[in-house]
Amino acid sequence: MTQTGSTIPLSEPISPTVRDVLRSPLARVWLPVLAAAGAVATLDRHSDPGDLLYFVHQGERLLSARWAETFADPTLQSGPLQLVLAGAVRSTEALAFVIELGVAVLLLVVLGRLRVPARWQVAVGLAAVAAGLTHGAFVDGHPAEVVTPVSWVLAGLEARRGRAVRAGALVGLSAGFELWGVLGATVLLLLPRLRDAVKGLAVEVAVVVLLLTPFVLGGEFRMFDYEWRVAEGTLLSAVVPEGTHFGWPLRLLQASVACGLGAGLALWLRRSVHAVWLVPLAVVIARLALDPVGYGWYWLEAEALALIGAGALITAPPLRARAVRPATAGAQHRPAAPPPPARS
Repeated sequence: MTQTGSTIPLSEPISPTVRDVLRSPLARVWLPVLAAAGAVATLDRHSDPGDLLYFVHQGERLLSARWAETFADPTLQSGPLQLVLAGAVRSTEALAFVIELGVAVLLLVVLGRLRVPARWQVAVGLAAVAAGLTHGAFVDGHPAEVVTPVSWVLAGLEARRGRAVRAGALVGLSAGFELWGVLGATVLLLLPRLRDAVKGLAVEVAVVVLLLTPFVLGGEFRMFDYEWRVAEGTLLSAVVPEGTHFGWPLRLLQASVACGLGAGLALWLRRSVHAVWLVPLAVVIARLALDPVGYGWYWLEAEALALIGAGALITAPPLRARAVRPATAGAQHRPAAPPPPARS
């Protein structure tokens, strides 16, 4: 009787199903990046997560019968969505995996939406883990510093597709993690028409109002009572004395400058795909430059956007040369070559 297959198990041909799985994005992109992020989370799970433990306690209160008291403490500047996440998971060991894997997933989703090639998605994802982006999102205790600006990039991508409601909703939800997420409104200027941008802004405002109104009407809402003090080493400390009070009126001025810069950049670069990360990066840098305090975790915002920008620049270099030969009168007509693929 003739044998049709190898008697050595490892020499058996790979089935088409297994081959397809090995070639799929799940195996080629997601598995190595999430494995690396999970390994770091395993090492981090017993680390001190900074303010995250405070957010867990406040999140537990939000999810309890005393939810209306959540924002009675003016020092609480987190958005309700971050508190819900922390309070629902509760265990900081579990949060290490939820946050670090979640950051890796969010980054890969954005890179995929930007059509970054698979090999570069892996490279950027592993670079994010190696550079400490996922680690910092947990051990610094402020995962919203990554989630918020990356959500703006997703909103910008939706805006470029003309989806005003989705773009506005994403910016509004980002404010549910940190209230400064409202500054992401600048990416709504990437919508094709001004009335679409107004529609997106209306959706953003509606989402923010929906998130905060229950606490304003149901209890004592004192978030806007808090005042910061200008810290040593900040740019502001070179202009005003250290310890100067910096309340919400000055926060509004800071936001106006950051949004103004972002809006100008959005209008200038609206035809370029790079606007979806450059506009958020400009807003973030302006906000940090004018901030009264200089916490290390603030720079997670810029780090996340820079990694996304690296992937975008690899995919669509902005200065790629294009040979353009103008037509001249009397020139001999020749069959036109197929145009190169458009890159915005």
